[in-house]
Amino acid sequence: MSQARVICGILASACILLSSAAVFAQAPATPGTDDPAASSLMQQARDFEEAGNYNRAATIYRDIVKRYSVSTTAPTAQFRLAELIDQAGNPNRAFDAYQTLVENYPQSREFDRAVAAQLAIADDFMQRRRYERAGEMYAAILAAAPFAKFAPAAQFKLGQSYESRREYTQAIAAYQAILDRYPSSDYADDALYQIGFVQLSEAQSRSQDLSAAIDAKNTFEEFLMEYPNSEKAAQARENLARMGGREATDLMSIARFYDRNTNYRAAVIYYAELVRRQTGSEDAKIATDRIEEIRATVGDEELRSGPERPETGERAAMRRRLQNQVETSALSNYAGPPVSKVEPVEELPPPSPQLRTSVRDIQPVGPDAADLPPIEPELPTE
Repeated sequence: MSQARVICGILASACILLSSAAVFAQAPATPGTDDPAASSLMQQARDFEEAGNYNRAATIYRDIVKRYSVSTTAPTAQFRLAELIDQAGNPNRAFDAYQTLVENYPQSREFDRAVAAQLAIADDFMQRRRYERAGEMYAAILAAAPFAKFAPAAQFKLGQSYESRREYTQAIAAYQAILDRYPSSDYADDALYQIGFVQLSEAQSRSQDLSAAIDAKNTFEEFLMEYPNSEKAAQARENLARMGGREATDLMSIARFYDRNTNYRAAVIYYAELVRRQTGSEDAKIATDRIEEIRATVGDEELRSGPERPETGERAAMRRRLQNQVETSALSNYAGPPVSKVEPVEELPPPSPQLRTSVRDIQPVGPDAADLPPIEPELPTE
């Protein structure tokens, strides 16, 4: 009888031990602790990796993260899981796996390595011209780690992804964020230059809106003042020179057109504007000489604007149509029939063009768009 009681006692003790072990295995680990069960599973996963059984290893890594999410082993398991997914040729899923680590374990030692891996994946998408997905990745990195050491790089590349899609407003905002958030980073000078370049691209794509061209000019000038020794300073100067050269070409083209058609008052206005904008240039010298020749030929009185004759709405519309015909035919890419003369002279008042800043800007902007400005720019004097 006593022997039976001893056996029952042993069995009862064994049941208690088994029950305790089961509870221990299922209980969550204390945050920040190294759980023995998680460490054991981690070793099993490494063994499967060494044996080349990557699927089995990945399954165990997932199990560790799920069952022991607050253990010190979990971030390492999540990182290895992301690496295996990446190695298997699924960068989209790998990026998301790294993102889980970045969001859930920002204090782990794998954090920087995970962000670096994400940047590499996003860069690869950019190189393959998958700009939209790359932009989503850069934005996700910045949302989870806005002040990580890789953040300025991610912000700059986010701007590049918008720029590649010709989403100019978003690109400028992304580059501006570098100047606002990371003004001391190595990307600050590149960001300011790129803002100017995007504005220049926008100006070229919207030929009748000169505001972007003016913004680009101002940005490049600011860039040269802020970063005169930047490796992109030479490019900024070249862009400014090219913009100035195109502006001079446009003004000279319009001035000469009016000159050929004996509309000397309009011609002198454009020659004078060229001199004002391109002081000291060869084109300015040519324009100045031609102004003096016109003065000597027709006199200063002919070049001054007098009171306008009253005109009916029909005559005003005719004048504007003729004015648009003149400036359209002056465009460098004009392919229509030549316009040799503006007529009828007697029925319409002398053409009074509104000063344009570019031959591409040819559309009227109001009912009196073709009128000369109330105050004309002063003519150059000797």
